[in-house]
Amino acid sequence: MRLLHLSDLHLGKYIGNYSLIEDQKYALDQILNIIDEKNIDVVIIAGDIFDTTIASVDALRLYSDFIDEIIFKRAKPVLAISGNHDSAKRLDVNTKFFTEKNYYLFGEYKDEVITLEDEYGKVNFHLIPYISLNQGKLLFDEDIENFTDLYKNLLKDKSYKDRNVLITHCYANNIGIEDEDAYYEGQKPLIIGGSDAMDGHLFLGFDYVALGHLHGKHYVIDPKIRYSGTFMKYSFDEAKASKSVTIVDITDKVETFDVEIKPLRDFRIIEGHFADIIKMDASDDYLKFILEDDHTIDNAMGKLKEKFPHSVQVTYKNSGIFNATSDLKLDLANKDSLELFKEFYKYKMDEEISNDELDLIGRIIE
Repeated sequence: MRLLHLSDLHLGKYIGNYSLIEDQKYALDQILNIIDEKNIDVVIIAGDIFDTTIASVDALRLYSDFIDEIIFKRAKPVLAISGNHDSAKRLDVNTKFFTEKNYYLFGEYKDEVITLEDEYGKVNFHLIPYISLNQGKLLFDEDIENFTDLYKNLLKDKSYKDRNVLITHCYANNIGIEDEDAYYEGQKPLIIGGSDAMDGHLFLGFDYVALGHLHGKHYVIDPKIRYSGTFMKYSFDEAKASKSVTIVDITDKVETFDVEIKPLRDFRIIEGHFADIIKMDASDDYLKFILEDDHTIDNAMGKLKEKFPHSVQVTYKNSGIFNATSDLKLDLANKDSLELFKEFYKYKMDEEISNDELDLIGRIIE
């Protein structure tokens, strides 16, 4: 049986003010081609299908079209779970209809096993969506202090007869103590103010473990316990990384390999003096600029966007240039909070805040 391991789609994500929907569709179309060309039997999605709990219409449509292509046009089973970015209850709507069409979606935890067969016999799929510690305490009526405790309860009655694949969304490592370098810029931890990590040794009984949550592809303890990573870049921390999806051949043994996904627009970091950068060839990539000038550039972002329309961020290599007396002067006495925020945003970002964002900040202030 050949599996395609996906995770952390984050459909509907933005980088700066830019929607990544077009980029995500470009990548998902490549994945559909991989399903055809590599003769994939089963597609796995290990959580964080959407970037927000209330997904946008565009994100919902993109995912629906992607799933339709797999389960209807290609008649391939899909096994998917919710991640910490998803709304479990929303994903579970229409579960009965999905199951009838070989689309097994576990938003909330169910103590069920999905069994498929090939010429080697049965493959049992154990789907464990993201479960918070508080949910775990209610689920098991136990004194669960951390994610290792949670997974000990989730796995304690598992049978490992035949071949077994676990699909889950968590932060697994080899000791269960958090590594501060595990998260990329902008990633959302599982909990705030405590350790997210669980001991990956608990997964050694499975033939393959399809993990979601961490955005970089890697394995934990054993090559069969694997994060596929995101199928495209979502932060400038990954500017030098290549992105891929993982294919798993599970016969009487397990073998994996990766297939690269090409980006529609890349994520790049450009360093240099403003005068040199502005002379570079135009680019449609998502760009972060680190300016090496010894003074701030007036309206740097606005000027860069004229040539680089997907400019995301401008910073300065020498942060000391901001230690001089600030030229920001705010009329604290005569302006309300929203007006002050608008002025501060323009000062920091070198551009006007959009009306939609200003409206959102206004609602937050209220």
